[in-house]
Amino acid sequence: MSEILLQKIRSADNLPSLPTVAVEVLRLSRTEDTSIKDLIKVIRKDPALTGKILKTVNSALFSIPRKIGSLKQAVGLLGLRSVKVMALSFSLVDILHDDKEEGFDFKTFWRRSLSSAAAARLIAQAVIPEQAEEAFVTGLLSDLAIVAAWRCVPELYEPVLGAWAADDRELMEIETEQIGVTHARLGRELLHTWSLPDKLCEAVGAHHGQGLDELPQESRKLAQVVYAAATIAGLFCQDIPSGKLDQVKEDCCSGTGIDEAKLEEILKTLDKRVRETASMFSVSVGETVDYSKIQAEASAQLAQLSMQAEMERRESSSRELEAKNEVSRLHDERKVILEAASTDSLTKIANRAAFDKRLEEELDRARAEKHPLSLIMMDLDHFKQFNDTYGHQTGDEVLRHVAMWLNDVLEHTGFAARYGGEEFVVIMAQKTAREIHALAEKIRCTIDSQSLKYQEQELHVTASLGAVCLTDHSLSVTSEELIEQADQKLYRAKHAGRNRVEM
Repeated sequence: MSEILLQKIRSADNLPSLPTVAVEVLRLSRTEDTSIKDLIKVIRKDPALTGKILKTVNSALFSIPRKIGSLKQAVGLLGLRSVKVMALSFSLVDILHDDKEEGFDFKTFWRRSLSSAAAARLIAQAVIPEQAEEAFVTGLLSDLAIVAAWRCVPELYEPVLGAWAADDRELMEIETEQIGVTHARLGRELLHTWSLPDKLCEAVGAHHGQGLDELPQESRKLAQVVYAAATIAGLFCQDIPSGKLDQVKEDCCSGTGIDEAKLEEILKTLDKRVRETASMFSVSVGETVDYSKIQAEASAQLAQLSMQAEMERRESSSRELEAKNEVSRLHDERKVILEAASTDSLTKIANRAAFDKRLEEELDRARAEKHPLSLIMMDLDHFKQFNDTYGHQTGDEVLRHVAMWLNDVLEHTGFAARYGGEEFVVIMAQKTAREIHALAEKIRCTIDSQSLKYQEQELHVTASLGAVCLTDHSLSVTSEELIEQADQKLYRAKHAGRNRVEM
């Protein structure tokens, strides 16, 4: 489709051809030995063009202190190159100047084109002053192909313009998607057809940045200036959000090498220059945008972005806090579940499952560190008879008290658990056999000395204990073997009269 479009634009009857005077000016532009006399002779063939040039030379755009009354004086003051470009610019504007055509927004087109032209001239004056006028006419022609495509293939290009008006995407992206070619490339081909200088054609083709790096060195500098100018024009025509002002300035400085202060000065005067240029060409650009308005909008957008960022930060912090609270809640919940799973519901000390796990862990640690490990098994004496006499509720209360007394004796130095029924166990690490025997006796004596009331009666219970202490040469036993040995000692204590310790 792109080649068909290019061919239609090149050969379209409804696209005006260059005026005779413009063709002659172009011919003189390509001739190195063009004289002032030759240029004046060509321009005088078109009295209207002559009048426009003299009016422009005497305008505020050039700020010449005395009135210029002839082309010869104009060429003498501005130079042959400037007047040639001026004559060409007027001729090119004339062939597109038809504000009466319906269906196309010429005001916006001229506002964008003149913004590009004025910005290109001002930037070029700062970085490549010898090409300032070429930069102006290149900026002026950058979007020429938009009008050309609309006039030549309206059935294809009007949907593109419609999508651009309703879409936040760039025009180049929509063109590529819908017609397979951009207005930048169409413009380059059209200007080649009109035999404009190659570097102007290439700069128009790259005025949105595409293919800029592939241009030859002699064309790239002008193209970079025009690209920067087109971007600035997009900002002033509100194709680019004001919030991107700082990024546009940074890109312009890095691309063209212009000083930041000088660029700021150009931006402040650009709107005035656009209106002056519009007056010079007698075209309507509608309502323009002053730089101070762009700055104000940029500040407002920056403030809004900062506010949004702060709100997002707060929301993020809130979500993070919620997540932390949820993790903490789940951790606490897990802890409660694990404790419930490992705690005896009656006595509130460790249960049999927790004891089995802890005994394996302590055995592994004792083997690795080669330190002693002890196990004490305890059984309350005649507890079945106690339950039958006083009832199971009283028996349960006794079990709760025994667990409490057991913890008081251990003082967190060992691990106590309810093994089952009225049996309790204690795991102790790094204690000698003498220390374990003394601890078991202390447990026995504590229980024997305590009492609890039942229907005005003082109730007493006693306990029998069996203890085993493993030293480094006996740590190879399994947990089951250790429990069996402790149980055997407990059995001996009961058969030896109860309320005693066997070790």
